[in-house]
Amino acid sequence: MNNKNFNLEEKDIYKLFNEIKMEESEFNEMEEEIPTIQKERIKKNLNKKIKGQKGFKKLKYGSIAAAIGLISIIGIGTASPAFAENIPVLSSITQTLNDKFGFHGEYEKYSQIVNKSVTDKGITFTLNEVLADDSKLIIGYTVKSDKKISDEEAMSVLSSVKINGKMPRGSHGSSTGNYIDDYTYVGTEEVHTKIPQDSNKFNVNLNVEEIGNVKGKWKFAFSISKEELLKNSTVFKPNKKIDFPDSSTTINKVVFSPIDTSIFLSGKSKTKRSGGQGLFDYDYWIAFDDKGIELTPKGIGGGEGNLKEGTFTSEMDYVRMKSIPKYLTIVPCKITPSGGGGVSVDKNGKETPIKMETKKPKEISKVIDGIYPIELPQGNMGKVIIKEIKTENNKTIVKYTAQGKAPYFQAKDVLIKDEKGKNIKIRDYNLRKDENNPNEFTKTFEALDPNKKYTIYTNDFSNVDFGENLKFTIDFNK
Repeated sequence: MNNKNFNLEEKDIYKLFNEIKMEESEFNEMEEEIPTIQKERIKKNLNKKIKGQKGFKKLKYGSIAAAIGLISIIGIGTASPAFAENIPVLSSITQTLNDKFGFHGEYEKYSQIVNKSVTDKGITFTLNEVLADDSKLIIGYTVKSDKKISDEEAMSVLSSVKINGKMPRGSHGSSTGNYIDDYTYVGTEEVHTKIPQDSNKFNVNLNVEEIGNVKGKWKFAFSISKEELLKNSTVFKPNKKIDFPDSSTTINKVVFSPIDTSIFLSGKSKTKRSGGQGLFDYDYWIAFDDKGIELTPKGIGGGEGNLKEGTFTSEMDYVRMKSIPKYLTIVPCKITPSGGGGVSVDKNGKETPIKMETKKPKEISKVIDGIYPIELPQGNMGKVIIKEIKTENNKTIVKYTAQGKAPYFQAKDVLIKDEKGKNIKIRDYNLRKDENNPNEFTKTFEALDPNKKYTIYTNDFSNVDFGENLKFTIDFNK
């Protein structure tokens, strides 16, 4: 994959799968269900891009099962150098990191404080806080080292978690973090899996065996209650069946919680598929509330699948809604990746290239010349209008409006590159600053050099099948 063309903001990123470290026992457990384990060779490319770039990192991943055909999300950027000042000692790490992405759920209110530390090999891992509901476990943690911490990859502790003594199966989730300095990392991780339903309390073992490139033992055992979060969540079970060209899908559950909004679905493919194809095509769902405002996505399409049977489950996560709408309107999208491929690895270690359909969208760009507005068409999706680009306080702020079929979806794909084609680092992923003007966006980049030329660009979304003919609503009868 050519790094120059590897655009972390493109929507095809949702089709890439991250290579995940998992225990050998889990591979053995899944051999009957999944004959080959599929890995993407994108981590090396990601490492080349982020090596030496201390700052804000976000990684969303699918489980090994999800990597067979469902979606994984990867996004890596940098945060403000002053970010460390925004995390007081007693503040919720999970709350602060989610706020940086505009995921303004009530994480701090429902977190249980742990603050237990284990030190090994000169590294102290502190488990700061935890919270959970029926489908997810969230932890906030701090890593401190007496030596410089490797920043070649966003940390992930998914493979280290056991719930009631068992590895969670079909798990997916996200890992978000920030390097405060060379010796300190704060992170939060969401593990989405089936939490035991027979009690509001369950036990968790967290056995971290590697931090950066250092192997060691950082073990924790704790119990967690999901009672408060469940008590303040509203659950609907629509049992709504949707017929797609390639699959039949049922919406099993929609949960409005104090921290997010989640749609749970299951389905079956109509045709035999290979791992490179995925298990259903229209697996990125854009959601609108009853006022027509697009919901901010948190994580789309994590889940698990069985290639042999052609069945799958998936989850669509969006930000918390302040009130329950009368209905949600869903537009399913089929996104063809602009690059990718990868290999499948069987239990004997034999690698086989994965054939994957690709389609590269056309780049739409204009030189930043100080004259505004700058209009960037985005094909059939619509357009973005750049109203102002201003550099101050060691950062560059871009203010713009998105007009078209899915404004937030469109707004994500606005980037700046220098004369050599290198992308300028993003410092803030919280695009919506004003709830009263949901189609106006602000994106913050590293400061541009006034003596250099830059180009602002987007793409025409020609690799996105925006499924307007498949649009449907989910009604909530309260």
